Amino acid sequence: MEYNSKTYRNYEDFKPQLESIGKYGYIFITTMMVIILWGVYALYKQLTIGQVETGMRDYVIWGIYDANFIFFIGISYAGALISGILHLLRVEWRHPILRMAETITVVSTMIGPSYIFLSMGRLERVWHILVYGRIQSPIVWDVFAISTYLIGSFIFLYLACVRDLAFMRDHPVGIAKWRNKVYKFLSANYQDTPKQRELLNRLIDLISIVIIPLAILVHSVLAWIFGMTLRPGWHSTIFAPYFVLAAIYSGTGVLILVMFAFRKLYHLEAHITKNHFTYLGILLMILGALYGYFTFSEYLTNWYGSVKWDMEVLHRLFDTSTYWWWFFFSAFIGVLLPIVIIALPRLRSINTIVFAALVAVTALWVKRYLIIIPTLETPLLPLHDLRPEFASYSPSWVEWSATAMGIALWLLLFFLFSKFLPIVPVVRVPTADERDYFKLRKQAKERILRRMIRKTRKEKNVVAGILILLFMTAAMAGHAQDPLRSRLKLEFLNKSGSHTLTAKLTSKKDDQTVPLEGMEISFFVQGAKDKVQLGKASTDEAGKAAFTLPDKLDVPRNKEGKYLYSATYAGSKEYQGSESSAEIMDVFMKITFSQKDSTRLINLFAVEINQKGDSVPIEGPTAIFYVPRTFSSLKIGEQPVKGGHADLDFPVTLPGDSAGNLPIVARFEDNDKYGNAEVSATMAWGKKLPPMVIVKRGLGDTNAPLWMVYTLIVLLSLVWFHFTYAIFTIFRIKHIGNKALKEGKSQTASH
Repeated sequence: MEYNSKTYRNYEDFKPQLESIGKYGYIFITTMMVIILWGVYALYKQLTIGQVETGMRDYVIWGIYDANFIFFIGISYAGALISGILHLLRVEWRHPILRMAETITVVSTMIGPSYIFLSMGRLERVWHILVYGRIQSPIVWDVFAISTYLIGSFIFLYLACVRDLAFMRDHPVGIAKWRNKVYKFLSANYQDTPKQRELLNRLIDLISIVIIPLAILVHSVLAWIFGMTLRPGWHSTIFAPYFVLAAIYSGTGVLILVMFAFRKLYHLEAHITKNHFTYLGILLMILGALYGYFTFSEYLTNWYGSVKWDMEVLHRLFDTSTYWWWFFFSAFIGVLLPIVIIALPRLRSINTIVFAALVAVTALWVKRYLIIIPTLETPLLPLHDLRPEFASYSPSWVEWSATAMGIALWLLLFFLFSKFLPIVPVVRVPTADERDYFKLRKQAKERILRRMIRKTRKEKNVVAGILILLFMTAAMAGHAQDPLRSRLKLEFLNKSGSHTLTAKLTSKKDDQTVPLEGMEISFFVQGAKDKVQLGKASTDEAGKAAFTLPDKLDVPRNKEGKYLYSATYAGSKEYQGSESSAEIMDVFMKITFSQKDSTRLINLFAVEINQKGDSVPIEGPTAIFYVPRTFSSLKIGEQPVKGGHADLDFPVTLPGDSAGNLPIVARFEDNDKYGNAEVSATMAWGKKLPPMVIVKRGLGDTNAPLWMVYTLIVLLSLVWFHFTYAIFTIFRIKHIGNKALKEGKSQTASH
């Protein structure tokens, strides 16, 4: 098998690195092994003592392990996508980085899924997923998808290494004879005959075509595990493309970091040039802009919709005492800083691009953490009397040790692979449609980069200055300010005889009214001479503090028969104090129902209690009638109260429950004299609900829908058919090589 002079020059560059590890290499291996062994000890503690050794509890059943799983799987997909797309497009500068991208895919896919096992109890039952797993579950989809993807990634990496394996077979290294036997076995007897070259090129193209949609599909399935769960912050149709884009963004950053590390470690300046960093940096910038758009769209939609439980998660993310700084780093710094660094030519260098990639990768890991933890800390059905450490999550030393172990194992496997096979392809076989790489680099510099530098230098410097100023002002905002004014509003609610005072405390920040949480409110009622304190309550995240009044107040009413209630906020360093009052007369309300012929009436009886405690019929106020529904109350009418009575015709079209029962609420709303007063009663005049229709073979049924079964079988069959074809073709290449060797030996013997 003949090779060109460039291949031999490449081999001479890498031969010392393949034959020796060196002092620093042994130090690196020893350090990684110590970290791995410490992680193994931590896992031993977890497995023998139990999950109590971790920070995972009843609320947060997933933790940092699952953030690591999503992160590693994400960067593995990016490696497959980048290498596959660059290969199919025949990009001239792709050769030095393809093997790095493919190795990222394989190593990350090997390590990532292992973290799922660490977050599970009863590992001896893992095999139940294969035996009893339901095809309707996205978790089962993920098991099939990741296992298929891992095998495809191994095939893709192996096919790309066949030529170098054949070269290493023909040029044995000076150490470890077993390595030469491995090279010989894995090279599939490749002799670079025209037929072998045609089959190998066809296989690489075919697997590149298969691996790209497979990578997108697998990460979409991972996103559906979250998106198909009815939890705040997860249940979203945008999660699948959002996950895919975030994976490519973080994977591109990891590829830049790997390029930089091997460029410094093996002195690959002649192979990995500044152009490689510039091109991938521009790709990182574009992906960062798209990722920022998706992030903005996700949070804007949830915030604007103002769904209660989604807002619970957002409040956690925006709260400076919980996750605000994490969120600020992942959503702002991790997006804007790489864009600014790479967009400005003066700031764009190898070191700054690597720094931007490091920021992006770190921000994406933080983002994975924020996807999981705040949502799990905000359940739809919160448990009562729960200890704080069970409701909030903090990773233990065991989890951090296992995380460090995964990173160390990732680095170690990458390093050992570079000692077994050159990390940059040695044998290069350019195709007819590829131009010379150095010509492309010169054209790219002259036609693109220099024009961008000349035209946009001044404008982008101004943009950078503005962005830096915004960062500084955002960080310094809120300090050394005078106390802000607060506003307190007191409301009274009489609900079926139970009296409640509700005070809402707000303030204005940046022309927006914001609730004040955790502030103490004191409630009073006016006695004969002085105020009598009723009690205290703290405001919740909506700025509201509620206090339930006792059944009897030991204070006299005023001359009009009213009680004078008040609420006071004493103030703090940040906010001024405020006060609010309400003068309320007690009322008694009752709902009854009557029927005259075909007319059904809702009858409200309402009287007020005067100073002497006597009942006086109410005259004049308007009573509003409602029917409670799932998310709000349906208004069905209103009537003025005359002589203590108000009657309303019942609408006959209202649906009730299965028995026709329907609750009715009558209410005085924000009345100057009575405040908010309401009473409710239930009658059986509603339309009965139709019997529930059981939909068979739905996604929630025990039997999977046939269309899903057939679709999964067809998709997996197509992918595995291509994998089988690839393996068969490898044996065919080996057979052709054996035949070529025999013919060569016979010709030599005849001569």
